[in-house]
Amino acid sequence: MQNKKLSTEEKESQVILNKAIIYEGYGAEPGKTRFVRESASGRLTIVAIGDPSESLSAAIALVDEGAELIELCGAISPTWRVKVSEAIGSRAKVSSVTFGFESLVLAAHFSTSFHEGNPPREAFIILESGSDPDRDLFEKAFDPQHTTFIPVPDEATGAKVAAELAESGFGLIELYGGFTAVGAAQVIEAVNGLAPVGVGSFTLDITTP
Repeated sequence: MQNKKLSTEEKESQVILNKAIIYEGYGAEPGKTRFVRESASGRLTIVAIGDPSESLSAAIALVDEGAELIELCGAISPTWRVKVSEAIGSRAKVSSVTFGFESLVLAAHFSTSFHEGNPPREAFIILESGSDPDRDLFEKAFDPQHTTFIPVPDEATGAKVAAELAESGFGLIELYGGFTAVGAAQVIEAVNGLAPVGVGSFTLDITTP
């Protein structure tokens, strides 16, 4: 009997990782702001920190709790990715969100507004098997910063949601949970230059022989 080849979507749905997101929030106290979600994709823990230097202790605590993938938000320099990786060794993969050339001008505008205390709305789109973007959406505010977290079941839905966010005026979109390079490209094309799109340095690209 010949083995059936799974589609990319089917293979992605089988990837189970305990994931964590560390993001910077105005005035966030280390260890105080945490969200934990369980899904078919594994456990997702979201931790807010007030300064990038706190990513080290946050990452160590997350790995001790079983995190296998730690994703650092776009506000945390990739230099901290190296430091976090050194701190946790081989116990987990570390990814940091960065922006492509097409997003640099809008990302710079967001950064300037962020540091001036008037950031536009931002959204984190997270791949999570079995999720529903309307039902599972949740928000967190560190005045004046407002972040919307949107779990999506697949990359196509992620692109659709991203387009809607960009059209409604969101000033920043970041992708988490293991978007593939193809999926990230679809999101960038979907927003059509209306918002910067940050993509993680770790993807779940799957190739078949």
